[in-house]
Amino acid sequence: MKFITNNPTLKVISLILAIILWMFVKSKSGGEVGLVAPLEFSRVPQNLIVTQLSEDAVNVRIIGALSQLEQLSTKEVRARIDFSRARPGANTFDILPDSFNIPKTLRITQISPSSVKIELDRVMDKVVHVKPVIKGRVARGYTISKVTPEPPYITLQGAASQLANMKEVLTEEIDVSGLKETVKLEVPLRVSGIRLKKEAERTVKVTVVVEGK
Repeated sequence: MKFITNNPTLKVISLILAIILWMFVKSKSGGEVGLVAPLEFSRVPQNLIVTQLSEDAVNVRIIGALSQLEQLSTKEVRARIDFSRARPGANTFDILPDSFNIPKTLRITQISPSSVKIELDRVMDKVVHVKPVIKGRVARGYTISKVTPEPPYITLQGAASQLANMKEVLTEEIDVSGLKETVKLEVPLRVSGIRLKKEAERTVKVTVVVEGK
């Protein structure tokens, strides 16, 4: 107990100096980390859209001061790809050390894969009809006289290869089982599988008119 209580000021100073020394050594000592860096696109031409990726992220190993390495995270470290010279069709982009947004005092020792293949397509605008999809049967003695989507048409902006021959977009299924009266619903559109450049309307209002026979 005397060892603990004797010269408390000296012990506090010694502890502070030890912490400072540890922090100094840590800041100067080197280390290495491995991260998964998502791809980040820059300078994408307005008339092009990405349709397919061979990879959506790359593995990278970085060396440098431990104090800096500990501040890195997958959310911040990204592999930037410059699309300014991209063309429709298949493109191969090399992933180089200067593609990453990390401090200049850190050094990249490994990138895997070192290149990615990206398919690009031309962008087009297409006006398509909205087609509600009905499932089930209304109550006995009733019938559906009309199904009206609002709006009846929407404009999609996306990959020409998908939109060129497209004439309509379907809604998710509307279950009318047992209905005895007219209903107005907000229904999602089936656009998740379409490569869109501009965010499209994701829902429409559909009126299902139900009448007695």
